[in-house]
Amino acid sequence: MANYIIESCDGLIEIVVNPGDNEITTGNTYYINFTGETDPGCFTVVSESEEPIDEGISSALLYNNCLECLQDNNFSFLVSACTVTGLSGPVNSSQFNEWPLGNFYSLCANNGEFEGCLCFEVVGIQDTLYPFEFIISGPYSDCECQGFPRSANTESTICLEVCGPDGNTVIVVNPPHPVWTDAYGVPVTQLNMITLGGINGLNN
Repeated sequence: MANYIIESCDGLIEIVVNPGDNEITTGNTYYINFTGETDPGCFTVVSESEEPIDEGISSALLYNNCLECLQDNNFSFLVSACTVTGLSGPVNSSQFNEWPLGNFYSLCANNGEFEGCLCFEVVGIQDTLYPFEFIISGPYSDCECQGFPRSANTESTICLEVCGPDGNTVIVVNPPHPVWTDAYGVPVTQLNMITLGGINGLNN
């Protein structure tokens, strides 16, 4: 049976394994227990290999992706605050709906560690379950947590007829929308409403 290169879901470990009696397939993700000293965890099979093996596999349980594997096996993601030096810790992986590693999120809490909302970067994976739940929004494009603001409803636009020397044309304008702040201090854009007054508002 072929040997395989496998990579941990955080990309920090890449080893050559012999699957033993376990059937594994290139491109799939598994929760793997090893015969040697490597800690069990979630790994993706990269390719077959002719290199000498680093480990053997005692069991391999198939998952659809890394996030599902981590969530089912009680892992947490390690986050680091963008604006508070030294503030970091775990967040239960079950609180994320997409692969969060390398992304930015606003986490809101009132549990004694911090109160209110802070922007965090997801920087790693921990094999421990963190029971406290945060209010999470994101992902955002940068460490200001403002790249992709939260919104509600379907966006309203305005169609304007513009009179010009060559006749009338219709243009679509994206008007300003009101923004309210939720109970955790996170701004939410109300897309189905139009702000009164201002450029392209209803009072133009």
